[in-house]
Amino acid sequence: MEYWDLYDRDRNKLSKVVKRGDKLLDNEYHLVINAWIRNKKGEFLITQRASNKSHPLMWECTGGSALKGESSLDAAVREVREELGIDVSKSKAKLIGSTTRYYKNCPDILDVFLFESDVSIEDVFYQEEEVSDAMWASVNKINELFNEGKFEANAFFSRVLSLNEKVYYIGFNANNAICNENFFSGSISLYPNKEKGNIYYSHKFVEDTKSSLFMDKYKKYIYDNCRKIQDKDKNVRFICFNEKIRNLCKDMNDINVLSFNDKDLLKTLNNKFKVRDLLKDEVSLIDYFFASGKELDYDLIKKKVGACKFVLQGEVGAGGDNTYLIENKSDLLRISDKSLNYCISKYIKHIPLNITLIIGEYETIYLPISAQLIALTDKKYKYVGADFVYPDNLSLEIKEKIISDSKKIASIMKKMGYRGILGIDFILSSDNKLYFMEINPRFQASSFLISLYLQKYCSMDIAELHYLAATKRKIGGIHLDKIEKSFLNCNEEQEFADFSDYQVIDNGYFKENNTSYYRKVFNRSILLNKIFENID
Repeated sequence: MEYWDLYDRDRNKLSKVVKRGDKLLDNEYHLVINAWIRNKKGEFLITQRASNKSHPLMWECTGGSALKGESSLDAAVREVREELGIDVSKSKAKLIGSTTRYYKNCPDILDVFLFESDVSIEDVFYQEEEVSDAMWASVNKINELFNEGKFEANAFFSRVLSLNEKVYYIGFNANNAICNENFFSGSISLYPNKEKGNIYYSHKFVEDTKSSLFMDKYKKYIYDNCRKIQDKDKNVRFICFNEKIRNLCKDMNDINVLSFNDKDLLKTLNNKFKVRDLLKDEVSLIDYFFASGKELDYDLIKKKVGACKFVLQGEVGAGGDNTYLIENKSDLLRISDKSLNYCISKYIKHIPLNITLIIGEYETIYLPISAQLIALTDKKYKYVGADFVYPDNLSLEIKEKIISDSKKIASIMKKMGYRGILGIDFILSSDNKLYFMEINPRFQASSFLISLYLQKYCSMDIAELHYLAATKRKIGGIHLDKIEKSFLNCNEEQEFADFSDYQVIDNGYFKENNTSYYRKVFNRSILLNKIFENID
């Protein structure tokens, strides 16, 4: 009979021991390990599950559960000895990553280790009740087995198989949601940041970043530095998420710049009007109609929506750009760009909600829901932060509706060819109805906080998840169940001065770039403050 020690989500040992097969509570985790073994040829020692086990005859790395009194490393060494009859060295073990995984009645904390060994396959003696076969396999062979549905790929599968791969980020601004030293080997950016391997164009504010002269200079700067890096390592890869940067790099044919998500597809998904038309038969939408900014007439709109108060939203934009609350005729005069077309809908009291997805080739990851912190300034809506604590107050019905609608949207996005990070915005009305609003095919402001929690609980950051999904790699069993913080974007210290008990996090932006350069982070919900859009 196996006995397990139990731990909480933060890996604190609980004063409770259970037998294998006992039902665990949601905040009771047991330790599980995967042990990969690699030789000097770069091959991995993999095993085939016995025919009497679940997932019979599937190939996999060695794995198992830690027994009472064992550390995960102890368990890894024991499992290798028991299943393969060989000894591996604790002192040379490399921890590839750790993640919490939620399985109903049996949550676990998985630690994935890599060991080095050149043992001959003839010296491998496996337990017949556990293992039916074993072999040394190349990365190509393992990928071939996986593509044939014959290899069980758990968390960090892609990371293990690409341990020697280096990836550099190319962009304008590198912040800690996108350019993260836990994943990227370095970055090429316009301004300096705190990450390792950062190569930056200038430590002074550049005034003409939109001019063709600057873009030509920056393009040459990017090329020259990529060339130097690639000359030292032929296997290095470069990725860029910004459309302007992608355009700069598109003709660098001798540089290994990864391209993913078609430009026309992104243009469609960034258009709020096209997305609503695309999804109108799949999710609930607030009644809306379109109008040219040149033809806006308050009385006509009021009559058409059946209310004196309505919202105008432009075709494209992020963070509230081109989104206005209209309550009278004079409010229409505040609209700065009359050349745009607008989506018009009746104003309803609501809570803005958001969920981040990672849409992969083989799986989709649903990250925690947040309430968006939306402030109204001069009748313009502006995104100023996110509250990940408040969604605990949502009913189970609404949470399930968000996930079910998100699954529908993810399925459609996947069929269209989209891979990678995707934000979905909803609103919850005061009469408890959920409406879809828009999608964000990019990193969002809240990505930085999600990434911090992914690093803490999953040894993974959001840039790596996006990279694995966008390059059609196997992600594996990554699960993040909750985030217990709120944050506000700030440009100046005095912003949101009436809030207290916060921690300041520098997000890596260049301070003089006239954008948020740090966040105030709270260990509590702050949505109910009167300056934010909410229904309470």
